[in-house]
Amino acid sequence: MIKDAARHQQESERLRELIQEIGLPLRNLPEIISADHEDCLAWWTRNDDKIIITDKHFSRLTSLLGIEESKLLQGNYDRDLVRRRIHGDFQSLPERYEGTKNSYLRSSAHIIKYLRLTRGQLFTDQLLSSLNLSPLVYENTNLQINLTYFSDLLKALADRGFSQTELDALSSVIFLSLQQTTLGQKFQEAESGSDIYTTLARNFDYFDTNFEYKSSFVGKKYFLKTTLPLNQHKALSENPKDLERLLRYRHILLAWFPYLAGLSPIFPKAEIVTTSDSVEISYEFVLGNEAKKQPKLVLV
Repeated sequence: MIKDAARHQQESERLRELIQEIGLPLRNLPEIISADHEDCLAWWTRNDDKIIITDKHFSRLTSLLGIEESKLLQGNYDRDLVRRRIHGDFQSLPERYEGTKNSYLRSSAHIIKYLRLTRGQLFTDQLLSSLNLSPLVYENTNLQINLTYFSDLLKALADRGFSQTELDALSSVIFLSLQQTTLGQKFQEAESGSDIYTTLARNFDYFDTNFEYKSSFVGKKYFLKTTLPLNQHKALSENPKDLERLLRYRHILLAWFPYLAGLSPIFPKAEIVTTSDSVEISYEFVLGNEAKKQPKLVLV
């Protein structure tokens, strides 16, 4: 019991130190402590020790700030970033995701929605905090961010036990973020695979401008060549496994756009050529003859 009391006292002192260190306004204490203002102030001023500080209180603090817990506890975090978050700037990004911001959060919004539905809010919040992002960052899916974030997101899920099959399945839920958009409506109105990929070819920049895209249609085939300049994505060029995971995701994602129109996925052949300064992927889609089924007319 004495050891437990001493440990709880140490946890309380460490939490107070962190709150002072980051400059958290005392009005936010109830969010961290889960108690009313009076009890929180009594704990803060050491006039009452009935509040027992545990790991969950530190988790609430990291979730509020959107900072990886280990870095926060070790003092190894971006203080300017934390202060911006405290003052309500939940769209502020860590330095790692600031350079070459040619992507949008909307490109990964379906993954976050899927995680919240299947793994819960707590899991998703902790995942984002581990990447030093506020759990509220997806309130603005038009926010620009770099491709490294998308790679880190997939890696973080793999590190948390997602199998390759589960990571592949994330591509198939693109409808979760597209179905209520103007672009999603265009996909839904498509009558064939050719219509789908014509629409996609015209709207690649809706998702990102990291890759150079070249499209062509020959008979019943659609050819797509994408080129990623690696000199603009140092983190990816230095981590071939992360790059491979990202390219695999994009390959499978391309197959699922017909599903938005009620058509079967079309999985393309892919050929990858990597050089010291770029990676080029050539895709070949066999569009076939499938067309959207029309509802039967009933004479009355």
